Amino acid sequence: MATLLAVGAAVPARAADSDAPRKQSVATAKAGRAASGVGAFQTLGDNVHFSHTVKGHINAHGWWKNLSGPARGVKAKVTVWLQVKRGGQWKTLSTDVRNVYSGGGSGKRAAAAYKCTYNVGVYEFRSVIDVDLIGYSDDSYRKTTATQKLGCGL
Repeated sequence: MATLLAVGAAVPARAADSDAPRKQSVATAKAGRAASGVGAFQTLGDNVHFSHTVKGHINAHGWWKNLSGPARGVKAKVTVWLQVKRGGQWKTLSTDVRNVYSGGGSGKRAAAAYKCTYNVGVYEFRSVIDVDLIGYSDDSYRKTTATQKLGCGL
């Protein structure tokens, strides 16, 4: 099997593809190593944010972008974990797994969501995104987005 180079980045949260991005912290891109350098793709995800469509929910999205090589026309298994920091440790609140083509947008991403039980107290949230191209081996890199402090009760 061919091996692909994975690159990760976080981008500002967006309500939809047509909306202007909100200014939020953006994680630095990090390249993973690939044995053969056959191709490359980018692991992308937005920071955890309040839903723009479902009141009282927080969301985290993950997707991928083909940069070069055989990934064109290939689907990837995208997994996104929405996590909260409790007792000094990260705990997963919600997970979503989707097989999607490169690109992002509502039809080309995984979306983990969590319903806030009450808006008392501020907690730290992040998302972790893993992209595995179907039919290709890649490294074990997972993108971790910047920590966001949100008033979302648990």
